[in-house]
Amino acid sequence: MCVIVVTLFIVSSLLPDVELIQTNTSRFLANILAMGVMIQSAIFSLLLIKQSEANRKNSDEVTARSETFRNFQFIASNYTTVDFFDSMTLYRESEKYIARLKERMDFKFYMRQDGIAFDDIKANLDDYVFLTVKLPLKIVVGDAIARVRFYNFRLDREEAVHSFVPCCDGFQGLILWNEKKQRQELSLNLIARKDSDFFCETTVTPFTKIKVFLSMHSVLGVVVKGWTELYFTNPQKRERDGANKYIINSTQFAIAGVPELEVSLDAIPKAPAEISLQ
Repeated sequence: MCVIVVTLFIVSSLLPDVELIQTNTSRFLANILAMGVMIQSAIFSLLLIKQSEANRKNSDEVTARSETFRNFQFIASNYTTVDFFDSMTLYRESEKYIARLKERMDFKFYMRQDGIAFDDIKANLDDYVFLTVKLPLKIVVGDAIARVRFYNFRLDREEAVHSFVPCCDGFQGLILWNEKKQRQELSLNLIARKDSDFFCETTVTPFTKIKVFLSMHSVLGVVVKGWTELYFTNPQKRERDGANKYIINSTQFAIAGVPELEVSLDAIPKAPAEISLQ
């Protein structure tokens, strides 16, 4: 550009009518310089934008990796798994709770026999039998368990398999504390047809094992999904109150996938720095 400017200046100085030519040349050169400055500024701005986009992309990647690593650390430190032991007890549900169910129609803690329509249960409660299952549980890994959700509860017998599914979304077992035996017990309720051979009140129903698909939720919201199998020792026995008791001989547990967060850590509201007690 400098060569062009110098050449035009020399040529203009050699031509006649020097003042007019120099004036026009100066205007032309000023326009060229202004255009050059504009182009230079535009190129510099474009380079700054590209650099800013690259820096923002790198920053987002670093933030995402940091968040993933933070989540992994949180999950590894706060997941909980449980195991069932001792024995499983199966008996008729208390009439008090059945009356409450008919009044409130709340099936949050109930599982229905697979193949039964939920609408038919609500419309014809007297056609069904309500049973309760209790399973002692112990913490294997972690400090405390918040809830246990069941997706499928299957009881195997030599001649039949009885499968139960939740009556509604959000089904979970009820975790109770047995003060007499000083242990936690998981209680869930089953709904079966009265004419089904699933449960007999006069004799022991000879189940050989159960298989449960479940998820375990820690107090801090870390979820572990998997399935567990409980194998029973024969013969089983019947308690004085009519309950069937199945001694657990061995158990098997498998995790379905890696533990995960029930909600994102960013979705958890942060506590205020100062809490007023007034």
